[in-house]
Amino acid sequence: MAALAIRNKQSKIVTISAKLIFYGTQATKELAQKIVAEIRDMYHEPKASVNLDKEVYNVHMRIDYEVVSFNEVIELAFKNTNFRYNFIRLEAQNHVTRSFMGFGLGDNVGHWITTDNLGESTTAAHEFGHALGLDHPNLIDFRGLGNPGIMAPRGTIVDAHLQWNPAVAVGEYGGTLKPFHRRVQAYEIEAIFEGLVFDNNGYAEIGHLSNLLFTENGDVLNVIF
Repeated sequence: MAALAIRNKQSKIVTISAKLIFYGTQATKELAQKIVAEIRDMYHEPKASVNLDKEVYNVHMRIDYEVVSFNEVIELAFKNTNFRYNFIRLEAQNHVTRSFMGFGLGDNVGHWITTDNLGESTTAAHEFGHALGLDHPNLIDFRGLGNPGIMAPRGTIVDAHLQWNPAVAVGEYGGTLKPFHRRVQAYEIEAIFEGLVFDNNGYAEIGHLSNLLFTENGDVLNVIF
């Protein structure tokens, strides 16, 4: 997901600003609001701060959204150059049976499915992290470390009370992380800013723009203009 980081030297606040443009058969205002609330609330939860040029800035998330028709999204995506714009198709299911972002970390397109309980689990916040350039961690065993970060993948090993089924042995069916227990960690937010270069106006671009769209099933949509 592309975004803009906006640094305010007076207030010492740096804002990650993104707009999610939803389309697809399941794209409704109600679902869009739930998704945006999940992302915003989870990323504000750690009350993170980052060090920019030896000064501490509090991190704020600004997530806007719009629900558009298929014809409208084609027009918006065509030659889009705005790093805030991210095009997310919402459907009941797709051919990989999971929500995903597009092509490489930081891409501004995705295909999310409602069977992932968008807005009520942690899937939207997890995919948002991929779009901000965050990968799955190398660590897959979080036993004794509390709640894993938002980027922990399916299959992560955790303490029993964080499993799908606390009664089963580690690694067995139900013996891995229940995604609901993921939490955005301050170190994950700090990682978003690694390598960012701010211009003289205080802006830094996050991610990249493929502007590709998807079919209902999750295949790349071939559009001839």
